[in-house]
Amino acid sequence: MNMSAGTQDINRIFFRDGYRLASSYLNSNFSSGDLYKGIQALYEAIDGLNEALIHRASVEGKPVACRRGCSWCCNQAVFAVTYEFEYLNNYLEKKFDKVRLTKVREKAAHKLEVTSGLSPEKRLLYKAPCPLLENGVCSAYEARPMACRIYLSSDVKSCMREYQKPENTRDFPALFSFPLQAGRIMNEGFTALLRELGYESAEFTMEQGLSTPDNV
Repeated sequence: MNMSAGTQDINRIFFRDGYRLASSYLNSNFSSGDLYKGIQALYEAIDGLNEALIHRASVEGKPVACRRGCSWCCNQAVFAVTYEFEYLNNYLEKKFDKVRLTKVREKAAHKLEVTSGLSPEKRLLYKAPCPLLENGVCSAYEARPMACRIYLSSDVKSCMREYQKPENTRDFPALFSFPLQAGRIMNEGFTALLRELGYESAEFTMEQGLSTPDNV
């Protein structure tokens, strides 16, 4: 089925926003610092959209159920792209001491060892804590990838059910579609500008990006 004209128009807007954000910070001679500023601006943009959605959802009587310490979604497969891991690993190296960072790398390596032997289908269903999860809270919340930022649910029980029975594909978390669409397409626009500048980006799981940062 083809996307409606309205959906196509919205996607073009999101793509253009991501592309323009990248072009505001990056050129043919951009540095790591420039890249990090661009990524931060991208995240701030999607966070701003989320804040507006959270307010509107509350007013309409269907509030966002996500709260600090609620981490059901932090046990599922999470994917991010190369520049997001570059940003995230830079954050960890600056904010974490050696012992704490080593622990994150070890947890990521262990999860990667388990998931690398699974089929793509089973890997998506596999549940285990994100290497960044500490006492039910993300230890790198400020630098979390786009996929984590746009995953907003209106019903925590639906997230719990998906965690407990991931094989039941008919019972999916009650997610808000707007941030999922906006974040994904804005990332694509950002990636498009980077590609034009010769920066190739690929998608990796969280455990890949954290256990082998030099290979993403």
